[in-house]
Amino acid sequence: MSSYRTTKTSSHNSRPPSTSTPTILKKRNAQLNNVPKQKVQFNLVDNLKSLLISFDQNNDKEKLKYNNLICDIRDAGIEIKDSELVALLKDARNCVNILNENLTLFVKVILILKWMNRNYEVVNEYRGFLLDVCTAHNYHTKFAIEQLVTCFSHVDTTVFDRVNGMPSEEEERGFQNVHKTLEALLKVIPLAKDLLMTALRKKFPYKKSSVESHLHYIHNLLVITEYEKSLRKQILSLIVSKLVEIDVHIPREELDRLESNVNVGIEDIFPMDVDGECMQVDPDKLEAESFSHTLDVCLRRLFVYMKTTCHDPDGGLLWNDTKLLYHDLLSVFESEILPTYNSSHIQYVIYYFLSFKTTLAENFSNWLWKKCCDVSSSSTIRQAAAGYLASFLCRAPFILNTVLKNTLFEMSTWCNSYINRVDKLVKVVNEDLLRWHAVFYSMCQSLFYIISFRHHDLMDSKRNLKFMENLNLSKIVTSRLSPLRLCCSTVVNRFAHITKTYQLTYCYAVMDGHIRITDQSIKDEWLYSFFPFDFYVLPRSKDFIMPDLYRHFEDDINKHVNIDDEEDKESSLPIDTMDISPSMLSTSSPAKTDWLGQLVNQHQ
Repeated sequence: MSSYRTTKTSSHNSRPPSTSTPTILKKRNAQLNNVPKQKVQFNLVDNLKSLLISFDQNNDKEKLKYNNLICDIRDAGIEIKDSELVALLKDARNCVNILNENLTLFVKVILILKWMNRNYEVVNEYRGFLLDVCTAHNYHTKFAIEQLVTCFSHVDTTVFDRVNGMPSEEEERGFQNVHKTLEALLKVIPLAKDLLMTALRKKFPYKKSSVESHLHYIHNLLVITEYEKSLRKQILSLIVSKLVEIDVHIPREELDRLESNVNVGIEDIFPMDVDGECMQVDPDKLEAESFSHTLDVCLRRLFVYMKTTCHDPDGGLLWNDTKLLYHDLLSVFESEILPTYNSSHIQYVIYYFLSFKTTLAENFSNWLWKKCCDVSSSSTIRQAAAGYLASFLCRAPFILNTVLKNTLFEMSTWCNSYINRVDKLVKVVNEDLLRWHAVFYSMCQSLFYIISFRHHDLMDSKRNLKFMENLNLSKIVTSRLSPLRLCCSTVVNRFAHITKTYQLTYCYAVMDGHIRITDQSIKDEWLYSFFPFDFYVLPRSKDFIMPDLYRHFEDDINKHVNIDDEEDKESSLPIDTMDISPSMLSTSSPAKTDWLGQLVNQHQ
């Protein structure tokens, strides 16, 4: 037996045992890294139960024996033979009734043993010990659950032929052993669900962890939802919140690289020796590529999960299961995605799901519109809902034209009603208009955006042209609130061109007759600047969205169209009698300073 000296500790009887891994259970052999490992011969204690019963923390001799036992089990680690481990686990199960708080260290050293990929007898005995000790002494349950959850991010570094980063067959076998154990534990201790959620949050890989550890962990969390459906919404919320954190850390340059289909070669990833000199790769670039790769494979796993959950093996939609998942996803969207500004791809989780049935897309559109009009919600959330609604209606090919037209009618009606209430009170044009009426300008911007994108579908017949005329767009663009002056210049320019072409209203006279507000900081602060369903560029999951579930346009709004038709500018409405704040004076041409980061003017 090995010797181990420990400082005296206070009794554990006064408080529950700690769930953290004690220092004694962590090997301290860093200085021996270069020494070949020796096979550990584990000697079973002749009478384990007698040793544990006689353990007295106040007796140094008994304490030394106990600590030596702990160290022997710890040092055996993965080197212990299956037969020896089975014998140890059986002896430990025979001692369950005496494994109180004073013997917590022994329980922990058993629970941290590597077991998930061993033979059936080892797995069965380990599962039996864990269930026995947790049901007999519930204060061991928290640590037991944490050890099971820790297994979910396991990655076998010897595996090199993964398919889309997913676990190998052997890794999956180990994960299934863990899930069977966890499922059995939740059945015998139902209250352990709260402990499980706490552990899942605590053990979630840090955003800079490896791609595989993230994917394996998320994969296993989704497996949990299959046998513990009551936790599905919480688990999905956890997964999405962590992926949001990764998503917003992907720089624009990395997304541009993916969009241009520039593949990174090996020489771009690892330092290379060139003429005897080592060329180091930019660590920020490597980190960005790691983030995009992680988000890519994890979204793919989520897409597969949603598809298999909502469809039978023959591809038929399971409507009841789909409705239940819709409510969970909508809740997650509201709490985690909608409040997040400038994410690039995480929002496609709900976008892909909504493609399963047009009823889902219609319900989601209606929900967004209600959120836009919800005065109890914050201005930022209402603006975000308007941006999501506009982007969704424009990009989703599974949206029915009736839904599109109904939403446009509701938007224009709302804007006109708002103008009726507020417009006559506007006397001075300054940045306060944005502060006080930010939701109005976001609504107008979304209205302009939808018309700019979907004009082919909205004006393809006399009946539809009549519908567009009834939207009363002229009243909106000529109002004293001056939405053409404060909304995104790229959207405004495109909207002006479209409405002039179809003779719906003439915007150029208003745009020239009014001084435009182009202060970037003011607009960024008060006006929501995000149309979320931009091009999907993640290569490994792209095939779930592109091209069938995404609407492309030749005259995409993101590609600036210069409109310098002098004929459009010949007519001019007189400037109204409103005062112009001197601080707001600027060029009358539409937008040299553009506030919308996602709609960059590429040709200025």
